[in-house]
Parts: sequence; structure tokens; C-alpha cells
Amino acid sequence: MGTNRGSHVHTPGDGRGVRRVFVDGVEVGQVVFADTQRGIVRYHPLPLKVHKHGKRLIERTRRGAVLVEPIDNS
Repeated sequence: MGTNRGSHVHTPGDGRGVRRVFVDGVEVGQVVFADTQRGIVRYHPLPLKVHKHGKRLIERTRRGAVLVEPIDNS
């Protein structure tokens, strides 16, 4: 698996700005990974919780039709 991800993969630090993510038409917040081609979104549900066996946040995955749209900050 290479590190050259296509434009269908979105992460907070990819340099493409702030975006809104939708799965099956429902907006999802706290998204850490979105793949529009594979239909996968990983996010941190609110309230944020730490995993009991480590120091990482609990993460959930949703699957479906993923739409990512940029937020215009002008």
C-alpha cells in the first residue's frame, strides 16, 4: 500500500482546507479520515472518550455514499 493517496482521500492535515463531510446525506462531525471512493468515514463521536487500554480517542467508522464539500471561508 503506497503513501500516494488520490484526491478521494481526505484527512485534517492534507492541506486542502476545512471541509464538511456527509455520509448518506447526513453530516458527520469530528472526521479524521474520509474516502469518497471506498465510502468510508472515520470520526470521533461526541463526547470524546479515551480508550481504556491506551491513550487514544475512541474512533467510529461509518460506511455509505460519502460526499466531501469545501467550506468557503471568504
